[in-house]
Amino acid sequence: MYDIELLIDRRDLNEQHAFDLMKTLISSGTDLEKTVFLLAVHMKGMTGQELTGYANAVRSEAKIGKIPDTTDIVGTGGDGMKTVNVSTAASILCAGMGIRMAKHGNHAITSPQGSADILARMNYKFEKSQEELEAHLKETKFAFMLAPYYNEAFAKFFPARKMLTFRTVMNYMGPITNPADPEKLVIGTSDDASCDLYADYLTIRRKKGLIVHAEDGMDEISPISATRVIIVDNGRKELTVNPGELGIEPMSYNRVSFENPDTNRKKLQEGLFGQDDCVASFIALNASPVLVINGAASSIDEGYRLAMKEIRKGTGKRSFKRISGGMDRIA
Repeated sequence: MYDIELLIDRRDLNEQHAFDLMKTLISSGTDLEKTVFLLAVHMKGMTGQELTGYANAVRSEAKIGKIPDTTDIVGTGGDGMKTVNVSTAASILCAGMGIRMAKHGNHAITSPQGSADILARMNYKFEKSQEELEAHLKETKFAFMLAPYYNEAFAKFFPARKMLTFRTVMNYMGPITNPADPEKLVIGTSDDASCDLYADYLTIRRKKGLIVHAEDGMDEISPISATRVIIVDNGRKELTVNPGELGIEPMSYNRVSFENPDTNRKKLQEGLFGQDDCVASFIALNASPVLVINGAASSIDEGYRLAMKEIRKGTGKRSFKRISGGMDRIA
């Protein structure tokens, strides 16, 4: 494939060429060609145009199409911190606040609980048609897209990825291949170098969003260390979120990080229901960017305080019960 030869020569592709190459690899590429592609991208590095083209091609293979007026909070994973699944909890909270959340996720790979593992314990039905997803969104303001069910493109790269020992371009695409293609995204990354790459993607796609990377390595806003935040909204600006400046009391990692899956689920529920202040603060911190990009708050500080207020009012618990069909706890 000529475009793979260009990558081997360390030459950049434009968005259309990247799209065409990925479509060809998905439809007819051999495992060898896919492996060479992954190696070439790893050696050359990636541009925003290339990432956009690759992601658009993967998304074009999905079982469903775009769902308008939606937001997603999603991380790259791989931070190894074993924290509660804060993006799922924050999504449930934001749905309770009236924001249409189209959550993209998977079962656990590098953490005790993946977003799909939490939803499975809430008796959530993953295999929904587009019409069922949109109906569930209308009823609960929440829909979940299980990555391997709605898009088999990643599975076609599994043999090639298995032969490699490093994270590949496919890892970077996880947060930006939600088949619902939300207009607004909060992307968490454990790799600081990818922050600008994701910002380029949002700019090219003309989407609103925030990219977050914590100094302690979390792929979300950390309640313990400072977090780098890039805001993309008709331009780009950068800020640093310090938990102490928001009034969050210093805490240790063992207040939000639990290796045992049962404990992890229990603490997530307690935070969402307002029964554990440390986990509640963590959830509110990561709900705040959603409130900012949807115009419900003017700053991370204001969004955090509003989210904490809603947790204490029981909004998280009520939203949980609606999404789970009446359950009052994670099974």
